[in-house]
Amino acid sequence: MIALAGFGGAAQAQCPELTRLRSEAVEATRPMNRGLMPDRCDAYIRASFAWSTLRAYAQDHQEMCEISSRSLSEIDKLHHDAMVARSNVCAGRPVRAFPADIILR
Repeated sequence: MIALAGFGGAAQAQCPELTRLRSEAVEATRPMNRGLMPDRCDAYIRASFAWSTLRAYAQDHQEMCEISSRSLSEIDKLHHDAMVARSNVCAGRPVRAFPADIILR
């Protein structure tokens, strides 16, 4: 969830807010990579909100910040993944379905 390619130097130079929001989203995601933690649902809510904010900013400033369609798609996917993870964790389910849970019925 942390990897995000496609942010070139132009976007960083022209859009420091985009860089700041991306850093906040990555930072909000880090506790989830450390294993068990108290208040898991709250952490996932914070992370999904951070990705949502980044996504909205990137969509609103795509041309000004020279964000490629590919980068915007990656941001959308990371946002979607954060939302799914939040929904699962807050409902008491695993972050991702285990292979045995994926079997079609």
